[in-house]
Amino acid sequence: MAHPDPVARLVIVVLVALLTSATPAPAVQPGDVITRANVEAAVDLLPPSVAWMVRHGMTMQIVPYEKCPLQQIYLEATEKYASQVSLGDSGRVLKNYVAGMPFPAIDPSHPQAAWQIMWNHENKPAYTDDVYTSWLVENQDERGTIERQLSSDTWRRLRWAGRLHNDPKPTIPHDPPLRFTEQWGPIDSPFDLRGAGFLLHRHMEPTRADDSWLYLPVLRRIRRYSTSARSDTLFGTDIDQDSIWGFNSKPEWWDFKLLAEKETLASMHAGKYATPDMWCDTKGTESWMPCVNWEKRDVWLVEGIPKMPQYAFGKRHLWIDKEIYNLTASEMFDRGGELWKVWHNIFWYTKSPRPGRTYDEPRLFGSAVAVIDMQLMHSSRISPPSHLFPPEKDWLFEYGEASDNAPEYYTVAYLIESGS
Repeated sequence: MAHPDPVARLVIVVLVALLTSATPAPAVQPGDVITRANVEAAVDLLPPSVAWMVRHGMTMQIVPYEKCPLQQIYLEATEKYASQVSLGDSGRVLKNYVAGMPFPAIDPSHPQAAWQIMWNHENKPAYTDDVYTSWLVENQDERGTIERQLSSDTWRRLRWAGRLHNDPKPTIPHDPPLRFTEQWGPIDSPFDLRGAGFLLHRHMEPTRADDSWLYLPVLRRIRRYSTSARSDTLFGTDIDQDSIWGFNSKPEWWDFKLLAEKETLASMHAGKYATPDMWCDTKGTESWMPCVNWEKRDVWLVEGIPKMPQYAFGKRHLWIDKEIYNLTASEMFDRGGELWKVWHNIFWYTKSPRPGRTYDEPRLFGSAVAVIDMQLMHSSRISPPSHLFPPEKDWLFEYGEASDNAPEYYTVAYLIESGS
């Protein structure tokens, strides 16, 4: 028998050694810093819009994953009521819901999994009774110049169904039944919009559209918003009503499809809050981007297709955290399927993001929002709460009438009164 050539044997030995000692490229780990220089190493963990943000100047500090434990009262309501909840009308009707999370255990193979996820989002644990904060929006061009600033000491939302803390609970009676109401404003600045405000009523009835009103004191008139206009931008910003907090549209007016379960990087423990250093820089597109802590999170990726024919967007990709069911990113696509805008949420899940107010259990504090129009290269960055207002106008949860958060504050008459 012929012996193998010594050179051939050496080549085989080297190849085997290389193959057996080869290890995968190192994954993104706590302590890493992701920048435009090394973003390709993390691209599999990033929504396309976030990869775009890094390529345009965002820096990501990678920290260890931290669990976001839900409030005990919310968990108890989920355990008590979830077993009786079901869906009707191809997912558009939520039956027998009382409080808590409607669908705590989702099977991604279930034909209505996307709808279950979206109903969990609609009844997410972040806002159970009432919530209040101040806010600041800064419109910026590609150079980072702040073109216009809008601010108010008021965004508030009142839940009428699914209430857990304050009486009456679990429901505030109303005819017709309401799911929630919310108000933005009155606006404090700029001067030409001072007193302007926005009011929304979300009805329980699936086929009834939201009632939305915009009050403009300079014109002394109330404008009612149609469903098709909800994708239009507000007050000259890049923000549309349906994108507020990621997805603020009535689910029943959409078709949803579960695209994937994914591990992604998200900012759930930002480490910064209500300070100007939330943003990466003061110039260029870097000033659009939050430079904060990011961690690996498990998310649902849901595609939403609007059923409104005059709607501006062709679809939305909704990246929804599996623990708390808030959106980390909401990507909007034009009718041609091209990525158009993103609403990206930055959170700090903690008992207290700064001294002065502490909750018994961790809550979801919004730290910053990056709203970016990739096609026009324009940004409306949001700071909730705003450093322009005192800490008393910080995020408030379940404060009820102590934060002017009661049913009587959600009327058209009060919208006009508060802006006058």
